[in-house]
Formats: sequence, C-alpha cells, structure tokens
Amino acid sequence: IIKLLFFAATLAILPLSSYFFSLKHIWSARSAGNSNYAAITALCAANLVLVAYIIMSVMEDRQSLKEIEEKKLSDSKKDR
Repeated sequence: IIKLLFFAATLAILPLSSYFFSLKHIWSARSAGNSNYAAITALCAANLVLVAYIIMSVMEDRQSLKEIEEKKLSDSKKDR
C-alpha cells in the first residue's frame, strides 16, 4: 500500500510541478503557445509515472508467481 500511496502522490505532484517549472523556465522564451507546451510536458510526466507503476506491478507479479512455483516445487519434493 505504501507503493500505491507513493505513486498516487507522484501522480499528483509531478505533472503540476513540471507544468509550472516548464512554463516558467523552459517555455518562457516562446511568446505564443507556451502554456500548450507546458501542458504537453505535464502530460508526458503523468504518463511516465503511469508507465513506471505498470512496469513495477508487472515485475512484482512475476516475482510472486515465481515464489509460488518454487513453493509448489519444494512441496512436491517433500511428498516424494
């Protein structure tokens, strides 16, 4: 549950901070459409957080499946 809370907080904070940071420091030199570029930056940040969460959950699922298979294998060896 700690990982879920971490990713929820990151999903709330990272896009907002990247929007305002990029609006002020990266896209401020462009006069037209700078808020659009900052919004695209925030969108990319949110997608990065979501992709990281998906990758982590898939890796966790594989690890738990591997542990279950090892447990079944050790149980079957004990039965012999």
